[in-house]
Amino acid sequence: MASVGEMLQEERIRQKRTLKEISDALNIRQNYLEAVEANQYAIIPGSVFAKGFIRNYGNYLGLDGAALVDEYKASVEEKTPRPEVRTVVLPKKKKERRVESKRKGRQGKWPEITIIAGVVIFLLLILWILL
Repeated sequence: MASVGEMLQEERIRQKRTLKEISDALNIRQNYLEAVEANQYAIIPGSVFAKGFIRNYGNYLGLDGAALVDEYKASVEEKTPRPEVRTVVLPKKKKERRVESKRKGRQGKWPEITIIAGVVIFLLLILWILL
């Protein structure tokens, strides 16, 4: 069975279209289309772009773009090792810790002050009404 790139290239040649013509019509760089036809996906900046290029290129030629993307996933993505992603937490600088602790302290007192102020205003309002 032919690869995705070979299928696209064979259909393009059968329709007597040039890469320049397709590049202009799809607004995809010609070197990316050449990379797709040569199955050199490392040239393309990411698999999301590669899948989009394959889908659009296939649809433009009258092929099933979604099926070509599925074939790409099965033949390329499954064989490509995925990098391990690690989250690194860096220690905070002393200055950042001091600023953060001051903010926390201030935020912790605001609810108490608001409640006290509300009670005082409420009592003053009652006194004003009664007098």
